[in-house]
Amino acid sequence: MSSAPALLITGAGGYLGRHLAPLAAARYQVYATYHANPDRITAGQPVLLDLADRAAVHGLVQQLAPAVIIHTAAINPGAGDEAVMMRVNAAGSRHLAEAAAAVGSRLIHVSSDVVHNGRAAPYPDEASPAPLNGYGRSKAAAEAAVREFCPQAAIVRTSLIYGLTIMDRGTAGFAERLAREGGLVLFSDVIRQPVEVNNLSEALLRLAEYDFSGLLNVAGRQAITRTDFGRKMLAYWGVEIDRRVQTGRAADISDTIPLDLRLDISQGQTLLGMTFLGVDEVLAAA
Repeated sequence: MSSAPALLITGAGGYLGRHLAPLAAARYQVYATYHANPDRITAGQPVLLDLADRAAVHGLVQQLAPAVIIHTAAINPGAGDEAVMMRVNAAGSRHLAEAAAAVGSRLIHVSSDVVHNGRAAPYPDEASPAPLNGYGRSKAAAEAAVREFCPQAAIVRTSLIYGLTIMDRGTAGFAERLAREGGLVLFSDVIRQPVEVNNLSEALLRLAEYDFSGLLNVAGRQAITRTDFGRKMLAYWGVEIDRRVQTGRAADISDTIPLDLRLDISQGQTLLGMTFLGVDEVLAAA
């Protein structure tokens, strides 16, 4: 594959990266960055990278001069405070955008529906961010940096990412809480459009080949409450849900949780010639 174009995947040890790398390796010479867990790299050449280190980011991108960079790395809620998120998610994305622009790499930046406040759904691709929490603020700042320093980049706003071969992070957290605490509350007033991880990976790889810049929504076409999605995923993985799983309202406990994060995905499906599968479609096919 040495004659294949180079593709740099940041966060290749994360949930999305672990699924994306093997698919990308069929088309590209993959370089897979990690920060702490090289054993999670599933394809490509592992590369240690600290996104917060501007010199290291620029040095690596200049060395590899990849045709494409797919930026999946991020500090997620629960993995660090807002300062850490800003340092990695926002400043790290700026470093990568600067470096990509300097060498002419095609940059695909993975963002989140949580940049929205959940009060004006469904959100079109170009909707302005209005985040309610630290993670959302860090992702909105990352988007702004990418648009400023690499305006030719594509920025993908996606939703909850899941799959049926490896338990996703959210479901794993729910299962752990049930085992540890014996009970779980899922929110009936939070609406998302979960996206199957291989479906999303294929969309990112197709987008790498399109001359598209700006914001694009890529999420599953089924809007579903956090309660229903959580129950479906726990049931799929064989986790007993019975009466230990209760229904609650996010609005009753916090004003930092966006409620309705439905996205208009029509442009993405048309542009990429794909169907962004809904949860029930994915489960039925399985």
